[in-house]
Amino acid sequence: MKCWIQILSTPTADTPGTTLLLHFDSKRYLIGNVAEGTQRASVQRRLGLTRVGDIFLTGTVGWETTGGLLGMILTLADSTTNSNEGKREHRKKGSEDNVPVERSWLNLHGGKNLTHLLATARRFIFRKGMPLLTNELTEKADLKRKDGEPTWKDDRIKVWSMVITPEGRSARKRSHDEFAETTLLESADGKQETLEQQEDRHDQMRKAVVSNMFDSDWRLDALIKKKLSEVKRPAAIFFRDENGTIQKYRGPTLDEDPSIPDIDVLVRNPWPGAMIETLPPTTPSTSSVCYIMKNYPQRGKFNPKVAKELGVVPGKDFRALTEGKSVTTTDGTIVTSDQVLAPGKEGGGFAIIELPDESYIGPLLAREEWSSKEIMPGVGAVIWILGPGLVEDQRLQKFMKEHSEMQHIVSSKDCCSNYLALESPASAAIRLHLLDSERFPIPVHSNDVPLRKAEGPRLYTKARAGLTLQLEPKLEIQDETIIQHLDTAAVIKEMPKEVLRLAKTAREEVNSAEFQAKLDENQQDIPSKDAEVITLGTGSALPSKYRNVSATLLRVPGFGSYLFDCGENTLGQLRRVFGDTLPEVLRDLKVIWISHLHADHHLGTASVIRAWAKETMKEGSTKDNKLFVASDDGMINWLKEYGEVEDYGQDRVEHIILNPASGYDHQFNPEETQRVGLSSIQACPVEHCHGALAVAFTLPNGFKVAYSGDCRPSQRFAKIGEGATLLIHEATFDHELQSDAYAKKHSTTTEALEIGKKMKARRILLTHFSQRYQKIPVMDSHGGKDQVTIVAFDYMRVKVGDFAKLEAFKPALMKLYENEEA
Repeated sequence: MKCWIQILSTPTADTPGTTLLLHFDSKRYLIGNVAEGTQRASVQRRLGLTRVGDIFLTGTVGWETTGGLLGMILTLADSTTNSNEGKREHRKKGSEDNVPVERSWLNLHGGKNLTHLLATARRFIFRKGMPLLTNELTEKADLKRKDGEPTWKDDRIKVWSMVITPEGRSARKRSHDEFAETTLLESADGKQETLEQQEDRHDQMRKAVVSNMFDSDWRLDALIKKKLSEVKRPAAIFFRDENGTIQKYRGPTLDEDPSIPDIDVLVRNPWPGAMIETLPPTTPSTSSVCYIMKNYPQRGKFNPKVAKELGVVPGKDFRALTEGKSVTTTDGTIVTSDQVLAPGKEGGGFAIIELPDESYIGPLLAREEWSSKEIMPGVGAVIWILGPGLVEDQRLQKFMKEHSEMQHIVSSKDCCSNYLALESPASAAIRLHLLDSERFPIPVHSNDVPLRKAEGPRLYTKARAGLTLQLEPKLEIQDETIIQHLDTAAVIKEMPKEVLRLAKTAREEVNSAEFQAKLDENQQDIPSKDAEVITLGTGSALPSKYRNVSATLLRVPGFGSYLFDCGENTLGQLRRVFGDTLPEVLRDLKVIWISHLHADHHLGTASVIRAWAKETMKEGSTKDNKLFVASDDGMINWLKEYGEVEDYGQDRVEHIILNPASGYDHQFNPEETQRVGLSSIQACPVEHCHGALAVAFTLPNGFKVAYSGDCRPSQRFAKIGEGATLLIHEATFDHELQSDAYAKKHSTTTEALEIGKKMKARRILLTHFSQRYQKIPVMDSHGGKDQVTIVAFDYMRVKVGDFAKLEAFKPALMKLYENEEA
């Protein structure tokens, strides 16, 4: 039986975590970190993850190690659902092939707070028919394990967890256990329970929430009766007419018009998870989860000649012996399998170890598993995921030397380069750079590996994406599968000559004195023309080949920086754009706006806040700064709940909730305006999902930016954005896909431009493109006096005063992408 481990990712800006994929013929195991960017890396590598049934998370539970988990679960669930729907259609058409519909499931193994982390997402993640089970691993459970028995096993592998508590924390853990066993608390129903019993009850509550998120019997078409006064927009509201027929209610709610009758209406019942107001409390955990994983022993070859000589009749008795069972011959002799089988082979295995810092090294090396005769035979490799400064630690070096019979593979920023892990978007960025170098930077990267500080031979192999560790039939490192660094010279060489010619023509036009003079005349009334828009993620739904999910940064010199939506791995995109100057950008960040709770718009928020908090704490002048997060109350509640899982800087965040109670309006006082650079934030509900908002930020100098988020065209948005200097509007679908836009509550390019005309917006940026059509949508951008429209690309940097320059490159852009799909 052949099986092998392949490294999917090592630490880079695109893929901050280390992820492994354990391959068997019919099953996959995902091991290590599922950090932000993991899903996109698997798309780039064309590694289908639908066969993954178990994910083994290493390290501590926090956004740094699990930030890509929620998005990946959604994709796995949707992939399985789509696959099964295809099979059902296949059956309906009377195909002779009886293709079975799969019952999907997913097991997640990891440290404390894994279930809590998932449960915090109950308001924005819901899928049916994919049971998801969590297995939280603890140091206490490790200690109860006896005689080398595995923590978990299936029909392919056995797994031993090693939960490492850092030095200086063990004493507190013991006192906690003593307290848990002896102290009685009072539960919500008045019964007495120990702390351990309370924790178990809380864990069951969290698991029930997660179960309802992924495997409930909730139905979309089930309607419940309520009074109109009990219903809040944007819920879909229905009523029964005089004939008893269900009709859609199109009138106002009592919030909107208190004078109307409080009639009976019908609304959809919220999915179960969304009805849970609060979760049981938790606290951050510092324990790091590591594993030893092994295949089952392989029996030796069966010797039929010896079996016959012992009186065994060929047939079922032969089969029983090959399966390791004993049989009885006709004369009553018992023949055991070891009499007819050659010596077997111990199952091949490996350890995967994650050490965040040096305080974990001592407790790891003291583990009894390293000397266990039941566990270690067959373990031929250790894969190390190491925090900064640990690669050359003398204790680890000594361990590697003393266990030189094993292969050692190290993944760490200290020995892995910040190479371009996503070749497709990087290649696209390089081609755009050749077209217009001022507005399309090459993503910041380095193929150079940091120099070693230690002397002597290196005792380990550096991890590289694609590196394969074969476990069976024999253990060996195979480096021919390593993903080679992007050949940037080849990308440049393959650039179409006609595109370069058109780009040169555009460049000559925008650099002419006549063009600049006309531009200056047209733009003389625009405030903050030097404001820069950086489009970090310009795709919809999920990361695609060329576009990451939603995030747009606006930098206004003299006022501040403002981030509109923050999809998964926005921080990685910031690192690729700004490189060493990112600290300055983070210190200047004033507000993060989240338009709605769909995962592709906010799953990067926690990591950006953490990076901001870490950077601003370094300087005395910024350590007391506050970061504003403005959104619907659903997003604010998620940030607060997730703050119990890890300290990511939530205590330094100020929340601005835009809802009916606030009139969807926040006016800053003079002191706040001085800090945040804004005079007001105005929002309005839009048609997309519960809590979806469009927004307008107004600066004291009159600069106004209007941001649609995801929505159908909105007249209310056109009103609050009237006179906008900059409109950033979603254009998910081309005009030809109007019916798709209506069904999925998005806008077409034509509809987005129409809103821009109604606003009299001076500059329009179209973004949030579907993967279903070419990257340059067909559009008529003439909307009045000096109204200029451009299309967003990932990594693009363009000043408001340069929109007209980029528009001049449109012929070159159209030529570049005329044959490509997103």
